[in-house]
Amino acid sequence: MKTLKDNKNYEYKDNQVNKGKDKYNFVLYVPEIIHDDWKLIDGKVLLNFKIKNPITKFVGFLVKKEPKKDILFDDMCTFAWLLIDGERSIYEIAKLQSQRTNDEFKEDLRRLVEFIKYISKQGWVRYRKVKNKEEII
Repeated sequence: MKTLKDNKNYEYKDNQVNKGKDKYNFVLYVPEIIHDDWKLIDGKVLLNFKIKNPITKFVGFLVKKEPKKDILFDDMCTFAWLLIDGERSIYEIAKLQSQRTNDEFKEDLRRLVEFIKYISKQGWVRYRKVKNKEEII
């Protein structure tokens, strides 16, 4: 026969199991921008990069032109980039993006996940924490 104390233990174990599962759910991750050299130009994000390759620097010196490297995001990527604030999860950003574009949520989520993975691999964002499902829904 179970006692009240046993029920509390089961509840605690269930919460621990759910937290463990949340840790592996990518859409619950909270991204944070760490690339600080960017600006808005005509409503689009422009990322600037420093040239570190000495050969490229030397060629730029020879032609008397400073080499530049930058990326201009499109509208959807700009909207997602501006929503990355270290407080919203990927799921929450996808919800806002879906409301803006009036597209199917699953498609917006898929595109956003691909974008976040790309900018994460490039080292432009990091993951601050993982939210619980209860915090989002």
